[in-house]
Amino acid sequence: MDPRESGAHNPYRTLLHKLTGTTIQKPRQKSPVNIWRKTQRKEIDLEAKKIIEKEKTPPSKHAAVRDKVARELYDLLSQEEKSQWIEQAKEEHEAAMAKWKDDTQGNPSTTPEDRQRCVPTHFYLVTA
Repeated sequence: MDPRESGAHNPYRTLLHKLTGTTIQKPRQKSPVNIWRKTQRKEIDLEAKKIIEKEKTPPSKHAAVRDKVARELYDLLSQEEKSQWIEQAKEEHEAAMAKWKDDTQGNPSTTPEDRQRCVPTHFYLVTA
């Protein structure tokens, strides 16, 4: 296994955590702003570029400017629109929690794709 990879899709990950007595971190709920901003990337970037050029913001601060613009634009949404994004954040979190629960407490996957993921890992362990 490549040490730079998180191992999140490694079928042996759950087994390793069960054997060592450690836990796999639960997924966190994303904020509604972060979910909304993915759908508004172009608009946010355009506004951020205007501010960056106007204020001559250094490159190290560009992400902070984009974040500020995204939050300001999100705050302009109506309460109804915000509640829709809040609900979507909850739904995505519930889906992620269900997958996490299945991964940590369910039986190992028997799909060919998951089994194939084991082959390079197995090969690495044998040749190392």
